[in-house]
Amino acid sequence: MNPLSLIKSQNECFEVNVGIENLKQILNRDGKKFHFKWQTENRFIVSLNFSFGSNLLFDTNYHNTKSDIIANGNVTEINHSKTKIALQTKSKYWLTLILIVPLIMLTLELSMNLGIPIPFYFVFPIGFILILNLVNKEDKRLIRKFKEYLNGEINNALQQHL
Repeated sequence: MNPLSLIKSQNECFEVNVGIENLKQILNRDGKKFHFKWQTENRFIVSLNFSFGSNLLFDTNYHNTKSDIIANGNVTEINHSKTKIALQTKSKYWLTLILIVPLIMLTLELSMNLGIPIPFYFVFPIGFILILNLVNKEDKRLIRKFKEYLNGEINNALQQHL
């Protein structure tokens, strides 16, 4: 697994068998396991209600989300009974700042001979990979919860019509 592939945003596209107006009604209902907010007529933002990584490590809460695990969504009507949903998670390039610390340590060690033990250089890159994996799993959890909610609500709506 390439750790740098974890930095890029994840894209997920899928279709649902409901029209855009019915989809909007489903997404506006209460009882979701995620935070949802419309940005424009066809764009929305979805975030986890709580994220272990972002809430505990970074304490970043934006005005329209509940955690730092965010996906921007777009809905496009294919026809009156089918809608395409495109989700894109936030990129994580800002996490590369963690790798600046070992570079500074190495520069200081080479120029001043401070006696920094070699294993300390590996703490930050290992932490970087662990944090990337944690955030990536949280992104996947957000997309999974969103899709499960939609599938459940659409199935319930179909069963009520029968």
